[in-house]
Amino acid sequence: MHQFHPRYRWPLLAMVAALAGVTATSVAMAISALIAEPLLAGLFAAAAVVLDLFKYAAWPLALMLLAARRTLAALLMMVSALALGAVSGWATYDRLMTSIITSQAEHQAQHEQRQADLLELRQTDATRIEQLDAESVAVHHQANALRERGMVTRALELESTALARIDALRNAAQQRRDSASQELTTLRSQPAKAAGLPLELATLLCIGFALALEVVPALLLSALRPVTETAAATAPARQKRTKEQPQEHTETAPATDAGSDLPPELLQLIAGTEHGAKLAVRQVAKELRMGSERTTRLMQQAAEAGLLNKTAAGYVAA
Repeated sequence: MHQFHPRYRWPLLAMVAALAGVTATSVAMAISALIAEPLLAGLFAAAAVVLDLFKYAAWPLALMLLAARRTLAALLMMVSALALGAVSGWATYDRLMTSIITSQAEHQAQHEQRQADLLELRQTDATRIEQLDAESVAVHHQANALRERGMVTRALELESTALARIDALRNAAQQRRDSASQELTTLRSQPAKAAGLPLELATLLCIGFALALEVVPALLLSALRPVTETAAATAPARQKRTKEQPQEHTETAPATDAGSDLPPELLQLIAGTEHGAKLAVRQVAKELRMGSERTTRLMQQAAEAGLLNKTAAGYVAA
């Protein structure tokens, strides 16, 4: 049976913890949003987090129960995990969809409000330009009246001062109206880009993400389970088969008790090795992180206990 190297085991467990934290947080937020009382909301949210974490551990436990032929208990464990996973998946999906829909609604509202503001600004500037045009006509009438009365210099001063001010105000209003028209045209020409993801695509994305958060951690934990549990569970079975061997090996029977003194890590390594597979001293020493001399003594002890066979090529699994 293949065993994960610790170098890969701990990063995978860290990934499981990170993904489980996301779903646990989603469940806690969903439960808190349903209950108005702060104390009850915190209490049930904490319980929901514990149940959500149990949901992931339920799959390795179910596999262990199946290996022990406790089928009913394993099925009940799987049903519990599926029920809790459905609740957790709904919470994750609800959080994601609510966030996306709210963001799109806010963006759409801002988009529409900006268009309304630009229309109002453009209309205001257009009205202001009409007023300035009317004021300019009035200034011309006043200047003509002054000329008729022989006050030519006064008329020129009035026109130069008043008309310059009116022209400056008209140019500013015209620029604001042109800028508003350009921005309004840009907003109206890009409605699809402003709307974000289509609702159908966002729904599929949220469903897929929620399912991935439920399935991936459970798969990782189930894959990592044999590293510590199955190997230890199969070690007694190998020792039992050793006791049942023919009488020519009776000299190893008393040494079975010596096998109990072996490190659990070595027992797991031996139990996880296929029958007849070679176990090199250097490889075992590296796996157990101990010196070669001590490893050699332990492997001799395991051979005396009937867990290993010593051949000319080295030690092999019994």
